Amino acid sequence: MRFTRKMASVSPAGGGDQISKLPEEILVSILSRLTLREAVRTSVLSKRWRYVWTSISVLNFDANDIYGDRYDYRKWVSEVLEQHRGPNVDEFRVCYNLDDADSSHIDRWIEFALSNRVHTIELCLSNLWSWPLHDRCYTFPYRLLGLNVFGLRLNDSFNVFVGFKSLKTLSLKAVDAGDKAIEYFLSNCPLLERLFLHLVFSMRNLKVVGPSLLLRHLEVVSCPRVENIAICDTNLVSFTYDGNNKPWMVIKNAPQLVEVSINLYGHMSGFQAMFSEFSCCLSRLEILRLTVRHLVQERLSAYMLPELKNLEQFVLVVDRWSDASLLGYLAMIKNCPNLQRFVLQLSSRQVIHEHDEEGEGAREDVREAASFRHPCLKVVEIAGYCNTCDFELFKQIIENAVNLEKISINALDNHDPNLPSESKNEEDYKELQRGSLEQLLKTELPPRVELVML
Repeated sequence: MRFTRKMASVSPAGGGDQISKLPEEILVSILSRLTLREAVRTSVLSKRWRYVWTSISVLNFDANDIYGDRYDYRKWVSEVLEQHRGPNVDEFRVCYNLDDADSSHIDRWIEFALSNRVHTIELCLSNLWSWPLHDRCYTFPYRLLGLNVFGLRLNDSFNVFVGFKSLKTLSLKAVDAGDKAIEYFLSNCPLLERLFLHLVFSMRNLKVVGPSLLLRHLEVVSCPRVENIAICDTNLVSFTYDGNNKPWMVIKNAPQLVEVSINLYGHMSGFQAMFSEFSCCLSRLEILRLTVRHLVQERLSAYMLPELKNLEQFVLVVDRWSDASLLGYLAMIKNCPNLQRFVLQLSSRQVIHEHDEEGEGAREDVREAASFRHPCLKVVEIAGYCNTCDFELFKQIIENAVNLEKISINALDNHDPNLPSESKNEEDYKELQRGSLEQLLKTELPPRVELVML
């Protein structure tokens, strides 16, 4: 949506600029739903609109909204903050490739947000194309926490500290913060509900402990030095861990933890060990997402999930190799009697041709393990390459999921961007197999089941 002078002049019968006559708080609310750059542009509409944008409560400094270099971005943020006159800030987001060379600027921006009793702070100082080096990473200012560089309490205090009392969401990406800083956020932000820690290099020990915490959602992603994670006596609802290293985890008395997402970039054996650490909440899990890069076909036990009697959604992300049978993945949900939605996301490593040894059918023990009733299963989604060899998987689902409502196959979302582009012959082969699989499914699906092929 874009404002122009013409928009401001349009009015219904009765004459006049009706929008401009609205109370300022309504106009501010409208502008808060625009991008920051669009909101600033409304200042040219008329004198009435000139300063309305300066009271908006959502300050999202997205890199996509600025054309220029680091200097231009810093100037943009600083100029907007200097003109802001709103009573508070609900959301404050900085998204640009910045590092320790920009510390003095970022410190002032954070102090501004805290002094305006901010509810959400998101610092995203890296992107997929710019992996930060640890010795150049911006470090969250300890002085704003009332701590020195060693994590010890300073004698003097800051008025800005009151800003932490209003904080509900804190997201740090490529922002370094040690154990003491994270501990401070958890102890001194009484309203904190969401904590997202991505690329936090100095963090080693994370403790989320105590029923007094309001924290509901926790993400720990690509924090290479984390060694221990303790979640005890809390009201946490969702937890995400994504990293190459496997930290020691202790999860105790988390009665509301119903959603878990785990990515270890490794084998299923690592997940089996982790399930033992989540034993206290397995019976209550409702949503589970696993990313497994290697599943060993020769070990059927690697497929099996523990008993998850309340699980309603299961998302499995795996690499698909030329010798992989999809039927084995179906065996994973045998111990999930109330599962309603099963999502399988495949990252293709090699095109599977019909003459491949394993492609002609699954091993008998895998076939037997995958043959069981799914009384509650309603939706099955496959994202990635499938061919006629996988018809056995869908046939098992159709025969055993008596309440099935929908099968969705998205063959467009399948190629690993880190791999070479496919040849024209491979693309043609996939398209042919996709069409053949669609015809086979249409002959087997009962009328009640919707088939979506993308």
